[in-house]
Amino acid sequence: MKLLLATSAAALALLGSGCATSVNTVSRSEPQATPSYVADQRVITDSSLGRKVAIVSVNEAKVSGDLLKIQVTLENRSTKPQAFTYKFDWIATDGMELSAPTGGWKQIQLEGRETRAVAAVATSPKAVDFRLKLREN
Repeated sequence: MKLLLATSAAALALLGSGCATSVNTVSRSEPQATPSYVADQRVITDSSLGRKVAIVSVNEAKVSGDLLKIQVTLENRSTKPQAFTYKFDWIATDGMELSAPTGGWKQIQLEGRETRAVAAVATSPKAVDFRLKLREN
């Protein structure tokens, strides 16, 4: 009987943990970081994805001396996991998109209510702007 109760309790614990899709997080109450936020413009063409995934912030930095690095913090607005792909495009001072390879579309999955940053580094020092594209799988 004790073995049956222990087995049942273990099975319930496994079932409960397997169904959990929400993410709890902890961070410093008074952050020490000083991000360089970018004012952004958003164009929503997929309202379904727009309801599921939110852009929380856009942060920029220079790395390796002169390469633009962009970090975008995304939030899953749903309690269910959301899978999608994203891609960064880089733009030069003349407004032209740089044709250097950027690695293409990358897959990501955010668990329920999870917030996560995606980042990329420009492939050329000529890049002064970026465009992040998101699409559902």
